[in-house]
Amino acid sequence: MSGLTTPATSSASSSSMDANNNTGSKHNNDTKSAEYYYLTPNAVKRLPNYQYNGADLSLLYKHVLSPLAGWCVDHLTPTWLAPNAITSIGLCWMISSYCVIWYFCPGMYEANTELNSEYTVPSAIFLLNGCAMLIYQTLDNMDGKQARKTGSSSPLGLLFDHGCDSLNSIFGSANWIAAMGLLPGSVNVLLGEASGSANVQNKSYLSELLGGDVMLATFLILSPMTAFFVSTWEQYFTGKLILPVFNGASEGLVMGASLSFISYIYGPMIWQQTTWTDGAIAFLGENGIMAFSAMEGRVRNLDIVVLSSIIALVQELLGKVPFVIRSYGKEAMRTLIPHIVFVISTVVIITNDSTIFLRIPRTMCHLISGLFVEQTTQIMLDHMVEEKFSAFRWVMLPQVALAAAMAVGVAVPNESVDVFFMTYTTGLWVYLALKLKTHVNEICDVLGIWCFDIVSPHPKSKRD
Repeated sequence: MSGLTTPATSSASSSSMDANNNTGSKHNNDTKSAEYYYLTPNAVKRLPNYQYNGADLSLLYKHVLSPLAGWCVDHLTPTWLAPNAITSIGLCWMISSYCVIWYFCPGMYEANTELNSEYTVPSAIFLLNGCAMLIYQTLDNMDGKQARKTGSSSPLGLLFDHGCDSLNSIFGSANWIAAMGLLPGSVNVLLGEASGSANVQNKSYLSELLGGDVMLATFLILSPMTAFFVSTWEQYFTGKLILPVFNGASEGLVMGASLSFISYIYGPMIWQQTTWTDGAIAFLGENGIMAFSAMEGRVRNLDIVVLSSIIALVQELLGKVPFVIRSYGKEAMRTLIPHIVFVISTVVIITNDSTIFLRIPRTMCHLISGLFVEQTTQIMLDHMVEEKFSAFRWVMLPQVALAAAMAVGVAVPNESVDVFFMTYTTGLWVYLALKLKTHVNEICDVLGIWCFDIVSPHPKSKRD
C-alpha cells in the first residue's frame, strides 16, 4: 500500500441492506465473512498484519509523561495485567468523575453562584476531576508500554485505546463546562429578562460574537472531537499518527486538569470574572496603549479558554486538512463528509433551538458523544484492515432529518424534540454497545487473544 492505508479497489461488495445498516461501512470491495457478522474476509486477512506507526512529539510527553508512565509500568504494574484493563481503569476514573459532577451539576451551570442559589456545589468534585484526568492520561500512556513489556501488543489494543479516548472526549468537555459554571443557554431565559440583563454573560464580546453561551459550550464540546477525528482521518490515509509538539493528548489534558484544579482552589466563579483581560488592558494602558480599553469588563476568563480551544482547532485543521486533500484528492474529501455533516447538523439544531441544552443537557451530550464514537471507531477499524470508510452513517439520519426540518422553518414543539432525542440517544447507545462488543469479540477471535486477559490461552491462539 506504500503507506496508504485506505483500501485498494477489489471485488464488489454484497448489496445486502444488513451490511449497510449494521456497519455503516460494509465496503464496496468485499463481502462479509461467513464466520463473522462485521469483519469481512479481507479484514480477517489483513488484521493480524497491522502494525501501528506513530509518535508523540510533545516535549512534555518526552520528558515527563512518558518517563512517568514507564516507571509506573516497570515498578508498579504486574505482568499479568492486560493493557486493555489498564485503559479501562483510566476510563472508569473519568466516568466516575463525570457521574459525580453530573449529580451535583445536572445542568452543567450549577457551580455558578449567580445562577444557582439553591445549594452550594462542593469544590472537591473539581479536584476529583483534575486528578481523574491526570490518572487517565498516565494510564493511557502506560497501556502501550505494558503491551510491549509483556509482548501482548495487538491491533485490538490500538482500537480499544482509540475507542476509549473518543468516549472520554465528552467527559472532559462536559466537566470543563461545569467547572467554569458556563450556562449552556441564555441567562435571560433561565433568570428572566430583568434579572439576567445585568449578568456578565450579556456583556461578553465572545458570547455576543458566536451567538450566546450555548454556542461557547457547543464549541467546547465539538472542538476536541473535530481535532480528534481529523487526526484519525489523517492516519487513515497516511498510515501514521504523529502528534505535534503541542497536542491535546499531552498538553491538552494537563491544561484541562489545571482548569479543574483552579476551580477547586479559587472557585468556579473565577472563570466568570474578567480579571485576566482587564489586567492585560490595564498594563497596556500604563504603557500608553489604549486600543483595547473598550474590551474592559467584556472578556471573561472562560472566554479566553474557549477562544484558545478554537485557535487550537484551527491550527490542527490548517496543519492537516490541506496536506491530506492535496495528497489524496476527492477520496479524502469524501471521508470528511460524515464529520462535517455531524458538526453542521448539531450546530443547526442548537442554533434553531437555543434552549435545548437547558432542557436536556445530558441527553444532548450523550447523543453527540454516541455519534462521534460511532464514526471515529469505524474509521479507525477501516484504517487497520485497509477497507473503505463509508460516508453514509445511517445512525446520523434522525439528527440530520431534524436539523433539515428546523433549517427550513418546520415548527417542532419542545416536548416532541425532547422525547425524540431521549429515544434516539437510548437507541443509539444500545446499538453502539452491541456493535462495539461484537467488534471486540470478532477481533479477539481472529487474533486468538482475550481482551482483558493476557495469561489464559485463547482457543484460537494457534491458527493453522
